[in-house]
Amino acid sequence: MEYKQIRFKADVLDEEQGIFEGYASVFGNLDSGGDIVDPGAFARTLEENFDRIKILALHNDQLLPVGKPLELREDDKGLYIKARISDTSLGKDVKVLLKDGVLNELSIGYDTVKATYDDDGNRHLVEVTLWEVSVVTWAMNEKATIDGYKSRRNSLELLSGWLDDVAGEQKEGRKISAARLKTLQEASTALKNAVKTIDAIIKESAQTPPKGKPPGDHPEEKMIELIL
Repeated sequence: MEYKQIRFKADVLDEEQGIFEGYASVFGNLDSGGDIVDPGAFARTLEENFDRIKILALHNDQLLPVGKPLELREDDKGLYIKARISDTSLGKDVKVLLKDGVLNELSIGYDTVKATYDDDGNRHLVEVTLWEVSVVTWAMNEKATIDGYKSRRNSLELLSGWLDDVAGEQKEGRKISAARLKTLQEASTALKNAVKTIDAIIKESAQTPPKGKPPGDHPEEKMIELIL
């Protein structure tokens, strides 16, 4: 599954009912991943799959959904959404953060059915299967509003999958767009800094093992190895 995020300002927010309106995706806008969503990309999935689409928090499908869409439709701007957040414990937290303006971005979880590439190497999403819309923290597409947070483990998995896609496109002779190249450069710098920090933590832990634990018995290091 892929994710497409968009900053969003709720056009309508009914605090009592937990209903918000806005756009989960915007057409024709190049996002930081080098993708452009074309008009009509959601037409078939909305017709065939509407009842299965859920509202999640932070793309976390291991938790219960926080709500459901009341309306999803394409217009000239993009994918319009009207949705209700359920009155569960997690749903109540989401509603408070929406009310306070802390959460103001959306992200969609989808599978690509058909895509094309333009002369600049940008991917155009022609048809997708939409599975969920998440209330999130930050958006990939600055023109969409409520966006999302992913757990560190999910972020690593998503990054790995995205890199595989980019590498595959390069092998096929496709041009890497300027937006994707910039993202790769930023990811490279962030990962190098993260590795330095992790190595420093491991080195320090190896030199000064925690009291009451034999040298080398550090579960956190094993977890880091599993994640990486």
